[in-house]
Amino acid sequence: MVLTHGQDALLSFSNAFQLLGPFQIGTREASWGADPLESLGGFRSLESDPQAAYPSSLGPNGLVGWSIQHLEWHTVESYRAEAGLVVAFPDIDWAFLQSVYGWAALQYQAWARGHLIVTAEKSQTILLYTDNVLEFRVNNTHYFGGDFYAFRRSALVLHLEPGKHKLDVRLIRDVRAMGAVGEPKVSIILEAIICEGGLAVEWRRLLVPEVIDGCLASPFASVPVRNDGSHSIEILHVTATGGDLAVEMLSDVPLRVAPGQTRPLGLRLAVNERGPRKSYIVRKIKVTYVEDCSSDHHACVLSAKGLVNRNIHEPHKLTFLHPSGVVSYAILRPPSSKVASEVDPDESLPILMNLHGAGLEADSDQVREMLDALPDLRAWVLYPTGVTPWSADDWHTWGFADVEAAVEAVMEWIKAARWEGPSVASKKWLVSGHSNGGQGTWLFFNSGSVVVEKVRDLKLYSLYGITAYVPYQMWRETDPKIVFMLRNSLQSFRHELLIANVDGIPILQQHGGLDDNVPAFHSRRMNQLVQETCESSNHKYVELDGKGHWFDGVMSTAPLRRFYESVLAGSDVARLPQKFSITVADPGDMTIRGGLVVDQLVVPDQLGKIDVQISEPNEWTLSTSNIECFHFTHMTPKPMPSWLVIDGTQHQLPQTQDENRFWFVRDENNDHKRFWRKSCSPSWKSTDRHGAQLGALHSFLRTRGPFLIEERSPAVSAVSLQISRNLFQYLGADSEILDYWSIPTNFSRGNIVNVAMGEDFSDSSWQAFVDANNSVHLVRDLGLRLRSVTGPTRTFELEPGLGVIFLRPLPNEGLELIVWGHDDKGLRQAARLIPMLTGVGQPEFIVVSSQCAWRGAAGVLAMGSFDKRWDITPASFKR
Repeated sequence: MVLTHGQDALLSFSNAFQLLGPFQIGTREASWGADPLESLGGFRSLESDPQAAYPSSLGPNGLVGWSIQHLEWHTVESYRAEAGLVVAFPDIDWAFLQSVYGWAALQYQAWARGHLIVTAEKSQTILLYTDNVLEFRVNNTHYFGGDFYAFRRSALVLHLEPGKHKLDVRLIRDVRAMGAVGEPKVSIILEAIICEGGLAVEWRRLLVPEVIDGCLASPFASVPVRNDGSHSIEILHVTATGGDLAVEMLSDVPLRVAPGQTRPLGLRLAVNERGPRKSYIVRKIKVTYVEDCSSDHHACVLSAKGLVNRNIHEPHKLTFLHPSGVVSYAILRPPSSKVASEVDPDESLPILMNLHGAGLEADSDQVREMLDALPDLRAWVLYPTGVTPWSADDWHTWGFADVEAAVEAVMEWIKAARWEGPSVASKKWLVSGHSNGGQGTWLFFNSGSVVVEKVRDLKLYSLYGITAYVPYQMWRETDPKIVFMLRNSLQSFRHELLIANVDGIPILQQHGGLDDNVPAFHSRRMNQLVQETCESSNHKYVELDGKGHWFDGVMSTAPLRRFYESVLAGSDVARLPQKFSITVADPGDMTIRGGLVVDQLVVPDQLGKIDVQISEPNEWTLSTSNIECFHFTHMTPKPMPSWLVIDGTQHQLPQTQDENRFWFVRDENNDHKRFWRKSCSPSWKSTDRHGAQLGALHSFLRTRGPFLIEERSPAVSAVSLQISRNLFQYLGADSEILDYWSIPTNFSRGNIVNVAMGEDFSDSSWQAFVDANNSVHLVRDLGLRLRSVTGPTRTFELEPGLGVIFLRPLPNEGLELIVWGHDDKGLRQAARLIPMLTGVGQPEFIVVSSQCAWRGAAGVLAMGSFDKRWDITPASFKR
């Protein structure tokens, strides 16, 4: 161990940790619980005993025991302590396990126990950072979420007395996050910092735009603020003095920060003086706030901050608002001066969208310089972030919304920068991506998520699906119907099932033959599927001999250069084939293909499909499977048909934009014969799931505005804070925590998380949860009841560990996420399943039991989907 020790240190970690493990764990299974030690009362109830042995499928003779692991390094300063712990289990034959089960065998779980030692003379407020940790306990108090990707967005705020404080840390080895090359180790970093309390403004994480030729690239900025005190804080206003910029809060109402909570504080920048300047400096930013316990005003001050100045043609940072209201950013490279001089100013150039891989900031040199070797591409080059270095949810719901917002921000940039060159064709995208960014490009076009005039596609070193990267066979054994529901909730991540949607799109795949990070099998398999499925696709696969996962120039190789130039010149563009198919996993993730928009599926537990044959320019023949409702839009490059033949039924299609708001709805006559009728009434939207409400639990992330976390009693405050911390840590999402009775009637918010425990639902707003007409509801003094129109009603008795998490509709396509527990254990088990890490698999409703703690998903009492009327589907699982 390397020890760096400062004088008069008030904090330190124990040099030795007691280790117990390893135990089997499946890919992303830990969110469900699945800790075998919970069957023995949990690691917290066990004491280190060198003679004790515990059953484990990974250990020699089927047993594992206790051992001692010393810190790899330990730095101790006056008010700070940091420690690195590296864990490996060399006695396990990992090579043999991998030869049988692949990378899934290199994942495991274990527990480590150490201490945080406070040597100060009085109680201290301490920030605890837990890099690469998902779950832990401090003095037996449980915390789930941690900081698995080491983002360090949201520290845990602790108030500790002098002495030794027990740390029980659950170690999860995850191949996606930690790699599969070399010995399968788990490396974590623990850092404790003494703080003063009150409001802390994380100035070092201040997000500001860059300056381009003397103009602000955009007016938005953001900085995280954290409440280290024990009373709620309201931020009243933000001002700047003595510099070139005016600064104010984005919100016109005070920003409320609960004790221990971290929130992003949105700011608006404006130039104090007219006319461009070479650089801008903020001399002093003052954040004024008040605590609930006092009427006194306090302030936090940043002394100076300069903004980076760049040439207008350089890649530079552009800030904008994500649909959730948080400030995000992208790196924009406008067309070069050479291209701008060669192109007619009235011409619009497409966007070359480059999606980064997992763990990369778009602001890093690696991303900014990816296309430096190709400075004169006839395109606007955009490097979006997806909000986080992991693109939040792997470029899916949250990440894709960020991409769309970035494109809109380019349009605003043209005005702000006084750009005089060619404009941007915001609906024309050439999408490229490396590694997980390649996976994101499959998503964009497999789902038909992009409304485009011309689509060109490019994948580099791409995963063909998150669920295929590290297989799931090491999960605990469970009922096949549970497995079905888990896999069904991940259908929109399974690009291999949606491959027909790319037919007609030019695709170039490039992969390194020696890639040991994302094996070339992924690209080879997608290449094969495209060749087999897509008759009209202009597709090419290039494998680079002797090349690994990353190398200088990976994005500007000769094949890529030719591809860029070809599609940007317009000689190789997307064309809708005369015969094509649409495959839909979740209509909420899909918008338009060939002018067709699928609004609903008959059942959400099966893929939907439409096969289209264009027999004449004005007549299309459609054959459908599991499609309930769809409509046409004029936002398509293809001429709209005049006639449709849908499963044998002929309909005339209006050609004027004013007559475009109608739907084709599946129906049955008295003889159960299927037919299609045309409806011009949108009244079905008042009762049916539609739009942003469709899909598994991740649909909750389609919020328009910050999340509101409603507390129904003081007993749930710790869980509410954990939910808020995890939303900000993993998604960069903002949330306000309020008890229900203090919420103003005109409160503006996005989707809601309702957190409750027990049966104290006297408030009328909870009638929806106890209303017997709802699919999921409580029956007082009896239990949790699931009502199904097509099956028997099932009631689960109130017992320790019972909990539920499910979606409920709000107006305007909003969603409410109910998180309820009969007791604290049930509430915490349900709260673990709020979308945070991708690949977990969370259906629309899940009823958990105490057995989930050690059996994981196998311990659920029920899980499944809601149909268009919010009824439980027949395919759902109920014990």
